[in-house]
Amino acid sequence: MHKPVLTIHDQETAHKTVSCVSCGNAVSGTYCNVCGEKVIADRDFVLKHYIEESFEGLTHFDTKFFRSVKVLATKPGLLTVNFSSGKRVNFVKPFQLFLICNLLFFLLAGKLNIFSQPLWAFYHYRPYISFGTKQAVLEKASNDKQFEKLAIAFNEHIGTESKLFIVLFIPVMAAAFALLFIRSKKYFSEHLVFATHYFSFILIYFTLFTLLISTPFYALNKSNFSSSYDAISSLINLSVFAVYLGIAARRFYNTGKFYTVVAAILTILFFSASLYGYRLMLFYKTIYGIHLS
Repeated sequence: MHKPVLTIHDQETAHKTVSCVSCGNAVSGTYCNVCGEKVIADRDFVLKHYIEESFEGLTHFDTKFFRSVKVLATKPGLLTVNFSSGKRVNFVKPFQLFLICNLLFFLLAGKLNIFSQPLWAFYHYRPYISFGTKQAVLEKASNDKQFEKLAIAFNEHIGTESKLFIVLFIPVMAAAFALLFIRSKKYFSEHLVFATHYFSFILIYFTLFTLLISTPFYALNKSNFSSSYDAISSLINLSVFAVYLGIAARRFYNTGKFYTVVAAILTILFFSASLYGYRLMLFYKTIYGIHLS
């Protein structure tokens, strides 16, 4: 096989004017200043160069991702401040960061997580039974044997689906932030970025919380659900989210201390209501999608 060699073209590319293959713009240099397309030279086809570029792309992405997560976790709100001010090149884009965090949550968190509940909870506890969940279960399972069979299928399905539709929280939370911080006079897209970063933190937190606390707890207790544990862990988690939001809002929206506390409390209440609504939506979607043989 003929191995490409470096030519005079490679050495003189920066001094020649060529037409961009993508947009047709006259390019004098390595990259098009209109669309960013790279001017291809012979050395781009050398195997060594291909391997070097591949590894560089991977390591560069890893660096940007871990840098973004570090700022997200240790300096609430700063990632959004940087994005709004145009400091973007060193960090992963907001929605891309969310997708990666969601993927990690999907892979590492258990089948039953904060966004879903087992069938037992929908059958016994409020506020779920106030919305007809118990009656819906009885329509599907009239005896203990059917209930056990339904529970296995239900818990499997809702655990998976709960992670697929988490993206719905972002525009909902962004709308809440737009109303709470309407005096900041920011674009809705900025509220959307703030909500995306906020929810990315929530996913990272829940992933670690599930791995380090919830999974060991249920493994030691040999159970699938504990109402007391769910209540205590929910209180701890919501407190963490409230404090994080307060710090992030102070940094991004420049709010006063009193209003920050009020906004954090209102946001957590809204998030809790949205979470219960999300669980109920998934319950009915899942329960009516299961057909017992």
